[in-house]
Amino acid sequence: SVMEAAQISFISSTYWTDKIGPVAALTTLKKHSRLNVGSHLIKIGNLMQEGWKKLGEKHQLDIRVSGIPPLSHWSVQSNESQLLHTVVVEKMLKKGFLTSNAFYSTYAHTEENVASYMNKLDGVLGELAVHIKENRLGKVYNIPIAHSGFKRLT
Repeated sequence: SVMEAAQISFISSTYWTDKIGPVAALTTLKKHSRLNVGSHLIKIGNLMQEGWKKLGEKHQLDIRVSGIPPLSHWSVQSNESQLLHTVVVEKMLKKGFLTSNAFYSTYAHTEENVASYMNKLDGVLGELAVHIKENRLGKVYNIPIAHSGFKRLT
């Protein structure tokens, strides 16, 4: 009987009488503008990109950085790049960071977050640098390699 009542009543859907979506969108835009969120996203993204480049120089690794600052990507040029990505993700997870080779800044990220992340990544890359340079990461880490993207597994 409860479900049947829906048959004789009007139920709103996108862009009908429900004002929550448009109000939420306008409120988000106003807050974005008031807090200058865009500038913060760029600032944090630039800190990440600069940090990756500095770690590349420090550990003599060919780290490539791409993307706009708030939507950044990084990779170490290596014959074993996907294995390296897998090892970095696992080691960073043990240090409390769920990470990837991509970074999408948010308003919640702080300079302290970036510094802490870079500090942990510095240790991980320092540990792995010799293996990366000698292309022997696969001999040291015989583990399943993470998939490089969405594709059929069968």
